[in-house]
Amino acid sequence: MRSWMRPRGHQHRYNRLDKNRRCARMGRACGLILMLSVTALSPGYAQQTDVPPDHAASTVLASLQDAFTSIADQLEPAVVTVLSAKAYRGGTDDKSDIPRGLNPFRRIPHRSVGTGSGVIISPDGWILTNDHVVDDADKVTVRLHDGREFDGKVIADYRSDLALIKVEAPAPLPVARLGDSDKVRIGQWAIAIGSPYRYEGSFSVGVISSLNRRQNIDLPGEQRFYPNMIQTDAAINPGNSGGPLCNIDGEVIAINTAIESEGGGSIGIGFAIPINVAKFVVAQLRAKGKVSYGYLGIDPTSVTPRTAQVLKVEQGALIDAEPAQTTPAAKAGLHAGDVVTAIDGKPVRNELDLRTIVAQTPPGTIITLAVMQDGQPRSVKATLTEAPETHAPETPHPAAKEPIRLGIEVEPLTKQLAAEAHVPVTTPGVSVKFIDPSTPAAEFKDLDAGVIILRVNDTDTPTVQAFQKATANLKSGDQVKLLYQLRGVKYFVIIPVD
Repeated sequence: MRSWMRPRGHQHRYNRLDKNRRCARMGRACGLILMLSVTALSPGYAQQTDVPPDHAASTVLASLQDAFTSIADQLEPAVVTVLSAKAYRGGTDDKSDIPRGLNPFRRIPHRSVGTGSGVIISPDGWILTNDHVVDDADKVTVRLHDGREFDGKVIADYRSDLALIKVEAPAPLPVARLGDSDKVRIGQWAIAIGSPYRYEGSFSVGVISSLNRRQNIDLPGEQRFYPNMIQTDAAINPGNSGGPLCNIDGEVIAINTAIESEGGGSIGIGFAIPINVAKFVVAQLRAKGKVSYGYLGIDPTSVTPRTAQVLKVEQGALIDAEPAQTTPAAKAGLHAGDVVTAIDGKPVRNELDLRTIVAQTPPGTIITLAVMQDGQPRSVKATLTEAPETHAPETPHPAAKEPIRLGIEVEPLTKQLAAEAHVPVTTPGVSVKFIDPSTPAAEFKDLDAGVIILRVNDTDTPTVQAFQKATANLKSGDQVKLLYQLRGVKYFVIIPVD
């Protein structure tokens, strides 16, 4: 279960590791010591350093230890505990960081206080944290590493799940150095600092497990979409939300945000928002109190090696749903099946590149898109508008399972079928009558009986005969481009033939 690390409620709870977890951690530690010892005790190593083998091993371990303690000395004064208080209004949400589906709601008689983390990014009192740490709070209090407490004012951005807290301190505050998350690589050290389970200033170490993770996090009444997260196995738990994930140089590379967990605690799969995303959000929040995102009006997916040959591109972002008529994309002449390969000369390697470039381009900007459309390269211009301000999440298009073979039966579009599909009877397409469950089409979630097929490959299919002719010569290994209409929206998919 993917879950937010929401601020933990006021009830204290001991966090004890079971025997298996203790053994596992001891095993990992022993493995590290053994690896370093073998390196230090090797003949070549001893000859190069001219020191006794046992002393060489101790030196290596001591150097690593010194690096960690140095980071703790530098960063812990800049990491804060965030206390978010909310008056009881008759509901049952205790602002707990434990996944709600697994944590029975408790009624709170007067006020709930949740705990999260934050990191000081400027000496005049600006603190970076998660939006979900402070959302709906009536009062936010920041507790510094030295125990001092200050009331804070919040400005937040729902879309990025980031927020700033401003406190007024009598003297400049210690500040964390921000790194460059674009330089982060899998396997590098990762250090998390925060207040898990209210254990303030907790320090845990791991590595970067993966990059560019897309996450959808569902909770009752709300959902958030994260298009680009850093994954780590550094132990992060409820209460770590909003705290920093750092590199071996003591630079903040991400903001800890969510964990994969069945029981609410760390299982070694945590997710953090890259600091370069936070820099963009912070600059706008400080300048104008809100974030203005560029908006094109498409929900892209990445071109895969399987589909690249069919689409006649090496990489790019595929538009797999027809843009709404009022969007900048539609006005620019973009359609389902088009592939965006560059924006203003910047390569678009995948859907994340497109999302990032568009979102961080100011509304009102005219951009030039390199597009592969109907197998031909084109250049189109679009004027970005401002993304709608809404708490409705961006949701990625559901990925289709790997298909096996093709098999669709269609029928003419009658008045009744057109009414059921909510399309005019004059729509130039055929209605899907039946899809064999053993065929590839059955694996596509939205492709079902009643869907209107408009085109197969580059052939329009206004009649059953046209559809049959377009599919008559398909053979094993072919990739079939299908344009269809569902509830008034056009979609584009590619179905391979077994």
